[in-house]
Amino acid sequence: MEPEYIDIAQPMLPILAFTLVMLVWTIGEFISAKTKALVSMMLVASMIFLIGFSADLIPHDMIQQSGLLGLGQAVIGLIIVHLGTMMSIDDLKAQWRTFVIGSVTVVVVSLVLYFAGALLFDRNVAIAGASAITGGTLSILMVQGKAAAIDAAGGNLGMLSAALLAVFPLLILNFKNFIGFLVTAGILKKEALRVRGEYRAGNLKLYEEEVKENTKTESEVILPSYLQTPYAVLFLLGLTELFARWLSGLTNGYVNTFVIALLLGIVLRHFKIVKPSALSTTDSFGLLMISIMVIAFGPLADINLADLVALIWPILFYLVAGVLSIMGIAYVIGRQVGYSAALSIAVGLTALFGFPGTMVLTKEAAAAVGETEEEIAVIEQNILPIMVTAGFSTITITSVIVGGIMVGFLVG
Repeated sequence: MEPEYIDIAQPMLPILAFTLVMLVWTIGEFISAKTKALVSMMLVASMIFLIGFSADLIPHDMIQQSGLLGLGQAVIGLIIVHLGTMMSIDDLKAQWRTFVIGSVTVVVVSLVLYFAGALLFDRNVAIAGASAITGGTLSILMVQGKAAAIDAAGGNLGMLSAALLAVFPLLILNFKNFIGFLVTAGILKKEALRVRGEYRAGNLKLYEEEVKENTKTESEVILPSYLQTPYAVLFLLGLTELFARWLSGLTNGYVNTFVIALLLGIVLRHFKIVKPSALSTTDSFGLLMISIMVIAFGPLADINLADLVALIWPILFYLVAGVLSIMGIAYVIGRQVGYSAALSIAVGLTALFGFPGTMVLTKEAAAAVGETEEEIAVIEQNILPIMVTAGFSTITITSVIVGGIMVGFLVG
C-alpha cells in the first residue's frame, strides 16, 4: 500500500500556516537582533503581513488557519494577570518618583491626545490613537476587540471603518517603537554623562550588591506543591481571569476586564499565591505571547495599500504630537520630584517601547559613556532600576488601566 502524502502546497493547511507565521517571527527577531532592537520585531512582522496580504502573496486566512488566533483570544486575560505578577509593590514603593512620572505622563498625554484628536478627526480615532501612543499590544487589542464588537452589531464607527480602526493603532505602535528607541538612546547617553560626572566628582560610589530582582524568599508561595505545577498555575490564572470578568460584569463592563485582571495579578504576587512572573514557571509564556501578538495582525488581512492613504495624516499627527507631549509633560513632572531633565524625559518615553527596550538602551548608554568597568557599573546601577520600573509603570500598568477606560467610550 502506497503511503499517503500530505500536499504541503495547500495554502490553508494548518501546519503550513503555523510554520509561515513562525517564519515571519523568525525574520523579525533576526532583524531586531541585528539592529540591536532599533527595528522592532513587531515592525518587521507588520510590514511582511501588510505587503503579503495586500499583494496576495500569502493567504488572507493564514493567521486564522495557524490556530494561533483562537489560542490568543482564549489566553489574553492570562497574559494580563501574568503581567500583574511581574509587579512588586515593594519595588514600586522604592521607585515612587519613577512611578509618578511614568503614570502621570501616560494619563495626561492620553487626555491631551484624545481631545486634540477629537477636534481634528473624530472620537473613535482619538481614542485609538491616544491608546496606541501611550500603550502597548494589549491596549491595541482592547481597541480592536471593541471596534469589532461595534461593527458586528451594525454600528457606525465614524471616520474609519472597523478594519482601518483596527489597523490604525497597530501601525502607530510599530512606528512609535522605532522613534522611541532613537530619541531615548540619545537622551540616556546625556544622563549617563551626568552620572559619570557625579561619580568622578566623588558624589556617587559603586555598591557591590546589585538591586535584587525577584528574591528567593519572595519566590516562596503559600500554596501546596500540587498547586504550583505548570497546569495548576495555568488553572489559577484562568480562574483569576474568570473572576475579573465577573467583577467587570458587576460594573456593566464600565471597568474593563483586563484592568481588573492586571490588579488581581499584583494581588496574587503580593500575597504569594503565585510566584513572580507566574507564566515563566509554566514553559508556555513564549507561545502564549506569540498567539496574542498574532491577534493584532489579523485585521491586516482585510486592508489594501490604497486604504492606508487615509491613515497617513492621523498616524503622523499622533507620532509627532505624542512624542513631543510625552517629552514636555515628563520633563515638568520629573523636575518637580527631583529627577534630572534627561532622566525625567527618558522615563516618560518608556511609554513608547517598554521592557526589554528599557534595559537594552540603558546598558548601551552605560557601555558607550563609561570608560572603565566600574564606571559602566555605576551608570547602570543609577539608571537601570529606574528605567525598568518606568517601563512597568507606563506600558504594563497605567496604559492598560487608562486604555481600558478609554476603550469603553468607543461609540458606534
